[in-house]
Amino acid sequence: MRPRWSRKVWIALLFLLTACAPRLRAEAAAAPVVRYHFGDDPDGKLGWADPSFDDSAWPVAKDGRWLIPPFYSDGFVWVRVRVPVRSDASGPLAVQISNQSAFLIAVELFVNGVSVGRQGSLPPGAAPVAFARSAVFDLPPGAAGKGTTAAVALRAWYPPGFRLRAGATAVFAIDESRNLHLELRADHSAALIGDGPNLALNAIIFLMGAGLIVFWRWAGGHDLLVCSWMLMAVSLMPLWGASVSLGLVAVSLWTYSLVYVGLQALSMAANVELVWAVHNLRAPGLKRLYHASWVIGNSTFLILSLGVKPSPIVFWSHLAMMPALLCFDSIQIAVNLWALSARRANRPVAVAMIVISVTDLLQNYGHLRGMRIGPFYETYFGLSLFLCEFALFAMLGQRAWKAWRARDELRVEFDAAREMQEQLVAPAMDVPGFRIESVYAPAKQVGGDFFCVLPDRDGSVLVVMGDVSGKGLKAAMTVSAIVGALRGCNSRRPREVLEYLNRVLYGQVNGFVTCCATLIARDGEMTHANAGNPAPYRNGEEMVVGAGLPLGILQESRYEETRCQLARGDRLTFVSDGVLEATSPQGELYGFDRTQAISSQNAESIAEAAQTFGQQDDITVLTVTRLAEGGRSETPQATGMPVPA
Repeated sequence: MRPRWSRKVWIALLFLLTACAPRLRAEAAAAPVVRYHFGDDPDGKLGWADPSFDDSAWPVAKDGRWLIPPFYSDGFVWVRVRVPVRSDASGPLAVQISNQSAFLIAVELFVNGVSVGRQGSLPPGAAPVAFARSAVFDLPPGAAGKGTTAAVALRAWYPPGFRLRAGATAVFAIDESRNLHLELRADHSAALIGDGPNLALNAIIFLMGAGLIVFWRWAGGHDLLVCSWMLMAVSLMPLWGASVSLGLVAVSLWTYSLVYVGLQALSMAANVELVWAVHNLRAPGLKRLYHASWVIGNSTFLILSLGVKPSPIVFWSHLAMMPALLCFDSIQIAVNLWALSARRANRPVAVAMIVISVTDLLQNYGHLRGMRIGPFYETYFGLSLFLCEFALFAMLGQRAWKAWRARDELRVEFDAAREMQEQLVAPAMDVPGFRIESVYAPAKQVGGDFFCVLPDRDGSVLVVMGDVSGKGLKAAMTVSAIVGALRGCNSRRPREVLEYLNRVLYGQVNGFVTCCATLIARDGEMTHANAGNPAPYRNGEEMVVGAGLPLGILQESRYEETRCQLARGDRLTFVSDGVLEATSPQGELYGFDRTQAISSQNAESIAEAAQTFGQQDDITVLTVTRLAEGGRSETPQATGMPVPA
């Protein structure tokens, strides 16, 4: 008994034989003599399209391949061949041109002296097609008789950049119009199916590049960004080429070349940046040569594609293009071989880059083509490119995932540090007899500025303000230590407070801490000691205070005290150096003069002015105003503030 699947097998075999029948028929038939001639007969006066024209003096195209016109010529070649017409053909006739080479750029087809169709536009106003595809042109009634032999003439024009090739071929057939159109659609479907794996692999590569963009948005990293550019550009190149060659997109040769060269230039530039970033290379001279090779290679290709008239620049572009691309691949192989042998990190990237370059070289020089599996066809370069790009995606994607996880954990730590700092450096509130305003704007998630307002039962208030060198989490941890140390200070005298903090910080911080301490008694007597912090402003004027070394530099430091009497209504303004060092986009500092000019304003206005000018460092502003007798503040007063023992 026959197996169940036998009928399906026979149907599939019958379909394949039917699809291959035109090609087998063409191979079985005697090959017609193809003759060609350089030059042009645009108005038909020479009769090159007429069936009665004697073309015996024209050269015979060996194996049906005619030569391309010389570089310095008008670029025209005429091809003549006699095609038999079946005597049993019924219905309207058509002529089919099947391009066995992709170098028929702009053509006009004649049958027995009648123009039946064109591909592209011939000079003047030349507009070549990007890819020469198989085409079927319906014949007007009476153009060819059944059972006769028709004279088919091809008028072809080649741009200068394509005149330095070996030759071109085409196959012509005249048959029933419906049969040829069906065969053309079948060939188109077969070509689309054959390119299916290539299109699918490149679509996957494009999605991988888009995925790396997402990873880059999460984790950052220059190597992720340039690798995503490379993956998307290198995948769009074959997708664009297949779309045009299969007729899915109809564009001129020039439009095709502009898009293709743009994608190729982007992929090669990203390739250079990826190699240098992943291997952490220096060698600026070699990198410039690497970039120059792809610039020259793509520029010359564009000149070859866009040139309409022969010129020395087109000729030399043809000679320079392949050496430039060879230089690019050679540098890539050499650099990655060095990284493979000299550095242990990122070896998969080096191997992938080497494989891509080697297969590209083998393909360009005709030593490596592809393989056909049933109706599918895939180039070895495309397959190796997919495997290597997948390896790049997997390795860089894994690295990005780890970086994102580490960054997320760090963000959680920063959030916790910010919450803790907000508790330690809480906004100042009024105390009896004083109105206090504060603004704290760190340059990052957490900062190194700090202040404490410590009232006492006797009606005095101690203000301590400072700045830890550096920014970020490390500076914030030092701030926590300082605020905690202040809780353990038994003295309220500014000089002794600074000396105590200096002893605590010495040997515990890598940098230093600027700080000032100000004690304001209930009757307005003010005592101030300074350890490198900006001097406070009194009623818009900078106070003259004693200088002192920042905390943590020397084990023992002495600090001078400055005393003055604050009248009721007087305002003290303390600012950190983040206000003074705010920098405009032009590089100008905010400076002492501007700070003094706004020092009598409220704390929020001063901080906002510095931020608008250009914040570079943590900004802290604290104002203390002594209220008039019986004066009441409009803001809540501090209750339960820390009181030193």
